[in-house]
Amino acid sequence: MKPNGKRRQNWLSFHNGTAEITETMRIPNEAASMLLYGLCATGNVRCLNDQLEFIDPDECTLNDFSGEAAFIAADDVRHFLAEWSTAPQRSLMREEIAKRLPRRIPWKQFCNEIRDACNGWRRPGEPAWSFGDKQIQRMANQLKQE
Repeated sequence: MKPNGKRRQNWLSFHNGTAEITETMRIPNEAASMLLYGLCATGNVRCLNDQLEFIDPDECTLNDFSGEAAFIAADDVRHFLAEWSTAPQRSLMREEIAKRLPRRIPWKQFCNEIRDACNGWRRPGEPAWSFGDKQIQRMANQLKQE
């Protein structure tokens, strides 16, 4: 979901943000929810309330904050996931490919850069599932056509 008028930022519902953390970090949903609340409450992840207004963590107590965050900035959460998780992050692939288009380097190097940015390696030299050269090339070609 993308609330309108908020600087062309990608926004996720709090529930979807929690689900993304759960999947990427492979932790229970309750732990992911607490992690996301902590990131929002400390101001590390921007968030909006139900009225699509930014929540300023300096202006509310933790008790007031609970349940306030309806939407979270997807890029903020994914930044932390990229730093903390060793699991492949398929949700970052589209964004990382778009950043590197138009491609000016050989496909092999391009694909390796995408895998590096998304933790897309199973082990050194072996791509994780859904991070093969063909999948990355296919997505790059789709993005070029959009």
